[in-house]
Amino acid sequence: MKQILYIFLTLLSLLTTQAQEVLEDDLGDVSDEFQTTFFEALKQKGIENYDKAIDLLETCDTQHPNNAAVHFELGKNYYELDQLLLAENALQKANTLKPDNQWILETLHQLYRSQKNTEKTIETLNTLRNIHPKYADQLIVFYYKNQQYDDALALINQLDEKGETRKREKLRHQVYLLGTKFTEQIEFIENKLLKKPATESDYVKLIYAYSKLKNTTKSFELAKTFSKVFPKSDSPYLSLYKFQMNANEIGNAISSMYRILHSTSLNDSDKYKVLNDFFNFTKQNNSYLPQLEKATELYPHTTIISKMALLYSNTNNEKATEYIKNIAKNNATSFDDLKLLGKVLLQENKITDALKNSEKALELFPAQPIFYLQQAKAYNLNNQAKKALESLEFGLDYLIDSPKTETAFYIEMAKAYKTLKNKKKQEEYLHKAKKLSN
Repeated sequence: MKQILYIFLTLLSLLTTQAQEVLEDDLGDVSDEFQTTFFEALKQKGIENYDKAIDLLETCDTQHPNNAAVHFELGKNYYELDQLLLAENALQKANTLKPDNQWILETLHQLYRSQKNTEKTIETLNTLRNIHPKYADQLIVFYYKNQQYDDALALINQLDEKGETRKREKLRHQVYLLGTKFTEQIEFIENKLLKKPATESDYVKLIYAYSKLKNTTKSFELAKTFSKVFPKSDSPYLSLYKFQMNANEIGNAISSMYRILHSTSLNDSDKYKVLNDFFNFTKQNNSYLPQLEKATELYPHTTIISKMALLYSNTNNEKATEYIKNIAKNNATSFDDLKLLGKVLLQENKITDALKNSEKALELFPAQPIFYLQQAKAYNLNNQAKKALESLEFGLDYLIDSPKTETAFYIEMAKAYKTLKNKKKQEEYLHKAKKLSN
């Protein structure tokens, strides 16, 4: 029975790691005693008894020194025990005894990756890719991670001669981007276009590359061509808007912006950037407020609506109120939106709404002092001085190294104590505020 169990466990261990457990020419010319010990070591490894497996393998090494299979197995067992230096030494010796073996090198590769030893990983992958081409793509990734951009591009070009892949194409352009190799990127794409028509992605990359090289004229021309070649695409207008604004073609830029905000294919991040850019432009050029209002109708982003409310709060209360109602409809939940909304509501003296907003903000962001301050301001405006002080005391606990905000806290505390007719405390906190602001 024991013998059957032994055979079963040995076979199980061998089958589960069939490709790597024994090297190509097996164990070589060894004694029966060696084989018995070696396969017992494999069995012990199979049941995760790594210390016992190591003891048996060391016996094997004594019986037949310099056996590559023994040192390979020793390396794997040490690796399982997280004894990485011993694992590396054993695997390196196995590699010396049996150079360029895929399974030894693969295990070394795994070990170096676990140690985040990029240089040795690259060295090992360089050997492995000569054994099997599947390792070449991994090598490109490690060149990229190690900022060896020239090596990465050279290998990508070499591999692409045998056939391009989408993964390598993506890596190529990441290398161009992070390696700031925009001249090389332009050359590559333009050579590619001599053989086949440009894609939308080609135009986007070319426009960006020429922009990074500060060739605005060429970028602008490409954006115009892009819109003509792909008339149904909204992507060209992201670039066109920017170039038209810089060229003071405001009417054209507004048309591009409307198309962007109407788009169902462009993402929210791009739409927000364009709308926010136009908002900042309009703050300095009030004659374009009607166009900005139309833009916010097309894309009612909560942050921009909050900014619109703030923009109108000093000049047009009716408009400000309208935008505040829109914010409530859009149910702001981000930190920036809630902070801005709180500021607008306080400025508009909408105390009930300001208190509701601060309560909601503190549920979502209980460690943010600004919302305690806004809540206290609302309580002070509502003559609820004790509640204001309570909010301020809570908020001060979360305040770290922000003299400006701390000053605002002390000013609100002074206001609360004034309401409570506590002149001594009022003067104390006014003094603290003054001291901080000096």
